[in-house]
Formats: sequence, C-alpha cells, structure tokens
Amino acid sequence: MPPTEIVVVGAGASGLSAAAALKRHGLEPVVLDRDDRVGGSWARRYQRLHLHTVRHFSGLAYHSIPKSYPRYVHKDDFARYLQDYAEWFKLDVRLGRQVRSIRRANGLWEVEAGDERWTSRVVVVATGHYNDRVLPHWPGIDEFRGRVVHSGDYRTGAQFAGLRALVIGIGNSGAEIAADLVEQGASHVAISVRTSPPIMPRDLFGVLPVQLLGILFTPVPAPRLLDRAGAGLRRIGVGDLSKYGLGKAAWGPFTARRPAVIDVGFLGELKRGRIIVRPDLSSFTPEGVAFADGLEEAFDVVVAATGFETGLDRMLQVADSVGEDGQPRFRSGRTTPYPGLYFIGFDETVRGVLFEANRESKRLAKAAARYLAGATRAGSGTSSA
Repeated sequence: MPPTEIVVVGAGASGLSAAAALKRHGLEPVVLDRDDRVGGSWARRYQRLHLHTVRHFSGLAYHSIPKSYPRYVHKDDFARYLQDYAEWFKLDVRLGRQVRSIRRANGLWEVEAGDERWTSRVVVVATGHYNDRVLPHWPGIDEFRGRVVHSGDYRTGAQFAGLRALVIGIGNSGAEIAADLVEQGASHVAISVRTSPPIMPRDLFGVLPVQLLGILFTPVPAPRLLDRAGAGLRRIGVGDLSKYGLGKAAWGPFTARRPAVIDVGFLGELKRGRIIVRPDLSSFTPEGVAFADGLEEAFDVVVAATGFETGLDRMLQVADSVGEDGQPRFRSGRTTPYPGLYFIGFDETVRGVLFEANRESKRLAKAAARYLAGATRAGSGTSSA
C-alpha cells in the first residue's frame, strides 16, 4: 500500500475519537478494523446492555452523543452514534482488515493487515481490551452435557428460559447477564464468585450518577481515603451483602484504578433470592459443576464471564512494549519511548472508558502533530529544537 502519515489500528470508540482529533490538526489518518461495519462489536453485544456512564460524559472528541438519546444509551444507539461519528468527520475507515503485526522498519512503522502492508510515520494502537475471549479449560469441561457460552457470545436469556444456568465471574457483564437470565425466565440462576468486587448502583440513592463521583474525586491525591469513603457510601446505598453470600470488597476502585461493578438489576434479584452466590468453580461434571467447597450442582447452561485478552503480545512486535498482563506499558494518549507509537483506550478509571477516550484522543493528537512537524523539519534539514 502507498505510505501514509498515520495509521490507526482499531475503529472502536477510542480509535475513531483519535482519528477525529487528528483530523482537527489537519492530518489524514487511515483507520483499519477487522469488523465489517463501524460499531459492529457494540451491535453484537447482549440485548440488555446500556452504557453504564451518562450520555453527557460518554461522547467522543468534538461531537457529542445527540441529546435525543436517553441518559444511559442503549448499545444499538451507541453503535449508530459511532457510525454517524465516522461519517460526520469523513474518516477514512478501512473495514475487513485484520491486523496481524505492527513493527518498526527503516524508520517507519509497518502494519500488516491480511495481504496488505501499510507504512506510516505514526501508528496509533486502539484495539482495546476485548480482542480475544478467555475461556479456561476447566477439568471435566469436555464431558459436560450442557452448553458453555462465553459472555462475548451471549445475546439474551430468552433462549435459556426454563433452564438451570450458572454464570462464572462477577464483573459488569457477569452480574448483568445473571440478572438478564432471571428476567428472561431461567428456572434457576447461580453465579460463581472467586473474589467479591465493590458493587455500586448506577445512580446513587436513585438520583446521582455514580460516574459523577468518579469524575469529581479522581483528581484528589488520596485514593485510599476515597475508597474508604466509597465503602461507606456502598454500605448506605447497597447494604450488607454478606448475608447473600458476597464478602467484603477485595479491592477499591480508586486505589486499583478500575471501576466498580455497576448494578443494573443484579442486586435486586440477589436480595429476592433469585440469584444464588456460589464459590469458585473447581471442575465440571457431566451434569453440571463442582464448586471449591465440595458442592456439586446440576446446570443446563454455563455462561463464562471470564474476560478477554488484548492480543497485543502477538500483534505488536516491539520489545518491552507490552506487560505480562497483556496491557501496554505506557499510558493511553501519551508519547512512548518509540517514536511515532501511541496507544489509546487501554486505561481504565472510575471516570469511564469513554470519558477518558475523549480526553486521551485530544492529548494524543497534539503529541502526534508535534512529532510529525518535528520529523518534517528534521527531514528538511531544519532544527526541530
């Protein structure tokens, strides 16, 4: 392919926001994505899903989500917004491009996508957290007579009405899928919990969006104190969950720099006794599973909310750029030790991924524009100091 100044890998929310911000600086990035449509990954997610962050703080750079959308945008509406966003900025999005490798060669970046090879002075990695499904190979899983579904393939609990269902994992997806299974008529729903997370209502006391607390308090340089205050608010807003099988939260959102589980129906079903908490799974049996406490229970379907991997360790052929956890070693939106390499959309905070993507993309665009201007001056023999 002909050389280009900038390649953005990933046409999700963060990649599109970065591309739009770059265009505001007069640049023309090419955006590569493996999907066949913009917003496709959102459109395919489970039907119940809405954003857990408010509309006003979930829009991307320089183009807000329409006010006609509700406070908490449905996933189909957000997919539509992403499509409209790409069209609004006339972004050069190339779909159906599965990026296999990113590497440095001859002072440029080479991005290999299928049988195409792109070269550029800047590459922005915006592939996000949710590339490869993680499905542990538990003992006995091959003998299980029921169905195992990863949360990334789950669409609606309606197909499991009347069945006994187990959800493994209590992140945001696991908690919401458990509630959906109950609402859609599963005869019995249990959730396997290894470590109890902090759980907050989406609207504290039914009024205040909990995201606002994250936005207001993140600048305060006292994460442990904030987590203690948050624990107090959870006791008031959520109550004592130990009687329902959930222990004390094993980590704090501000200290761990990751959002709490946002409750959108799970706690109500838990307190009504329609979701049963079980310990960590030990193994599968032909009829169900065995838990770590020795209990065996029969299930027809198991939903594995066991997370995803970034896949960066295979894609990014740059030494020491990816940590053992598969995450970039560098902050999103910031310069890196590798000239022209940037990341966006990987930092999780209590302010919300989309809120951060908006801010990160503007910071990234300024840094990339300065880098390209300096590289141009250096190439023309003019000092860039």
